[in-house]
Amino acid sequence: MKKGKKFASILGSSLLMIGLLAGCGGNQEAAKETPAAQKEAANGLAALPPLKEEKVLGKAAGVESLELTPEEIEKIKAMKPFIGYSVHFGDIASEKVIGQAIKETVESFGGKYVQTDAQRNLNKQMSDVESLILQKVNGVVAIGVDTAAFGPAVKKLNEAKIPIVLGGGPPNQGEFTSLVDPDGYGGGFEAGKALVKKLQEEGIKSKSLATMGLRAYILTCEQRVRGFEDAVREEGYNIVARGQSDTADQAQQEFENILTAHPDVVGGFGVYETPAIGMEAAVRTSGRDDVFVVTHDLSDHLAQGMEKGNKIVVFTSSQDLYAEGKYKTLALLKKLAGGEVPKYVTVPTLPTSPENVKEQYKTVFQKTLAE
Repeated sequence: MKKGKKFASILGSSLLMIGLLAGCGGNQEAAKETPAAQKEAANGLAALPPLKEEKVLGKAAGVESLELTPEEIEKIKAMKPFIGYSVHFGDIASEKVIGQAIKETVESFGGKYVQTDAQRNLNKQMSDVESLILQKVNGVVAIGVDTAAFGPAVKKLNEAKIPIVLGGGPPNQGEFTSLVDPDGYGGGFEAGKALVKKLQEEGIKSKSLATMGLRAYILTCEQRVRGFEDAVREEGYNIVARGQSDTADQAQQEFENILTAHPDVVGGFGVYETPAIGMEAAVRTSGRDDVFVVTHDLSDHLAQGMEKGNKIVVFTSSQDLYAEGKYKTLALLKKLAGGEVPKYVTVPTLPTSPENVKEQYKTVFQKTLAE
């Protein structure tokens, strides 16, 4: 009877591993003990390839490059610009703060502001842009439902000679004034260093880590993962598994599979707060107390968890949402005033841990964290 149970256990484990390999695009060749497979087992997964968009955009400039000169300020005040904001989905906390910053910045120069909400519908966003053109706005700030597929809308603005500043990533066609985004690479890098510090403080010897990216492709999220991986590799850690998810439930299942297939994994990076919440649930389900999660962005759930002593998610690189809205607007106003605007600008993130989460939350969301 004991032999039967042992055989069933071995068979079950074998089937689980085969399933995981298939789910990651594995095949029979990948499962063999080839020299390449042995090297990967010892050193972790290979580094991710460079991002093609970064070759086109070039090195990012800092936000100081968007500060207005006295002459530009006078021109803008005399112009009283009418600025439109086309948002992919306005009914979320982050976009409300960005919209507030755009509105307040425009109005501080005596201008007018209007916002359209695509409600995650690309076709509606195309119509929204046409509406802004008909309203004769002087410029547009936009975050596309699908940043690459937003190109036709950008071309319509080009034809109307209306400058546009983007967030999220470059379009597949059309000319834009500037892409102003959070520093995804820098935020991921800081998160990686924070995780290594935590593991070392806890005396954890394993150097195996994992990442949880998105199934959808967003440039800034790809940059975050690369920043994290570069940071931990500098400290001698390895990436042994990469998952992908768009929801907390997907992330929980993916990370549970990773922890089963790689019991030596002691930490992971969630590309933004929703996957991190799923990863946290996976760690709780496992019953382990030696696995920690770091992430990017901040939410009410994450902030309240940190404030109440969450011992799993220990760090996040929070987007400075108000600053993002402000600098997107300044890029557009600088263009309207005839100034030089860098093609690509990144806004620094805010290192956030349980020790400073209340202060950072107030900076990010412009309100006090609820108890």
